[in-house]
Amino acid sequence: MRFALVNGTRADPQPGLKGLCQGCQGATVAKCGKFVGWHWAHKAGAHCDKWWEAETEWHRAWKNRFPPDWQEVPLLDQGTGELHIADVRTPSGLVLEFQRSVIKPEEVRARESFYRRMLWVVDGCKGDADRFNFSNGRERPNTDGLSRFRWPGRGSLFARWQTTTPVFIDFGDHGFWRIMQFDPTTKNGIAGIVDRQKFAELAASGITARPSALPVRPSRGGRRFPAAGLRSEPRRGCRVGRRTA
Repeated sequence: MRFALVNGTRADPQPGLKGLCQGCQGATVAKCGKFVGWHWAHKAGAHCDKWWEAETEWHRAWKNRFPPDWQEVPLLDQGTGELHIADVRTPSGLVLEFQRSVIKPEEVRARESFYRRMLWVVDGCKGDADRFNFSNGRERPNTDGLSRFRWPGRGSLFARWQTTTPVFIDFGDHGFWRIMQFDPTTKNGIAGIVDRQKFAELAASGITARPSALPVRPSRGGRRFPAAGLRSEPRRGCRVGRRTA
């Protein structure tokens, strides 16, 4: 966790500090080592949010595109007492979850039911070959920023995100893409290239009431979809950050 309550105020970890979890009010200790990014941890060991995952620099970089007050927002279901901490929640109520680890479809549906208005940003650099398979299996984006692709890999990156909630995959230097369509049987799909900064600005603005209104980026000099055929283009790699929590 990046934040804990110290004397009732949200605070970053510092050596020797003790605090309280924003969600469960349990005791936390500041972890400020040399090899893992500074973070807060529950003194008891177990995290109060069962959806928690170890945080990396990738998570932090995405969360830091938004104001600190919007990060790590505890949400409690008053009816059931269920508690979860949203990665980012905007003042308009839109939740953004930044996901790196593999989660089961049941958990995907559970999170979407709990948060209601949300979208997913998935780390496409975790699998060593995923970003290359995507780049080598897609067309150049057309004038609307859309690209057909065929998934040649054995990985389940696209297949496991069969949901009507907007899903964006961050392939690092290989681009930031919204999944528009994917058929797990044929492994054919359509994705839209998205500008990360514009994405963050629109998500933060509250202008749109629906996550589905988030656009893809028009591509200058692109082309319409051809009748058949795929082109591959060389892409640079991406760097996966170290773990921070």
